Amino acid sequence: MKFIREKIAKPSVIITLFAIALLLNNCASAPATKRPQESIDLEKAKAFQEAGRYELAIEQYSDIKNKYPLSREAVTAELELAETFYLQGSYAEARVAFESFQNLHPGHNKVDFAAFRVALSSYQEIPATIDRDLTPAENAITKFHEFIANYPKSEYVKEARTRIEEAQKKLAEKEYYIADFYFRQKEYQAAEGRYRALLKKYRGAGYNEKALFHLGLCYYKLNKKNKAKQTLNLFIRRHAGSKYVKEAKKILKEL
Repeated sequence: MKFIREKIAKPSVIITLFAIALLLNNCASAPATKRPQESIDLEKAKAFQEAGRYELAIEQYSDIKNKYPLSREAVTAELELAETFYLQGSYAEARVAFESFQNLHPGHNKVDFAAFRVALSSYQEIPATIDRDLTPAENAITKFHEFIANYPKSEYVKEARTRIEEAQKKLAEKEYYIADFYFRQKEYQAAEGRYRALLKKYRGAGYNEKALFHLGLCYYKLNKKNKAKQTLNLFIRRHAGSKYVKEAKKILKEL
């Protein structure tokens, strides 16, 4: 009986072993999951970007957009293409590319970043010296204000406010330079307008003391006695510790 039981048991063992072998063979022969080519291409483009090889990154991101226009990778490539232009220092191209992304993908989770970069691209074009055209500073301020209004909870709002202040200081510096030039040339009417504009538009840019005092001097030189008194008295109240207070009081005695 023992012999019979052993003979009966052997076929079941063979079947089990065969099934295991078949399963192992299938697992070994099953092809590995293949990564999408667009994902591989995106990785290559990012590597070029991080290595500072911007032209190759631009070419790669552009190819991804063209070859796989309906993929998620194409959207990422569109944003990274704009960023590559920015990192390269091609700010005009970056601004256009970021604006395009912003318009085409208003619901994207990085649309605030794109809007911030639009403003920052203009900011980066501000000349180092005030003797050149400062239109980029005005454009940057406008774009930063738009960004803050549209994305008030963005993580980039704090930096945007800082950049606005910096751009305003640059514009205020130029405004004061022009006003001071007119004043030294005894063009008091022109200087008056510049000092008033400076106090109105760039109140927090650090020129209030000088501008207010010189505005009072302009009124004095133009024989606008009432305005001169009002302005110089206001100057003394607001800037009691100024080095110009003594001169302001002297002029007030003459009015």
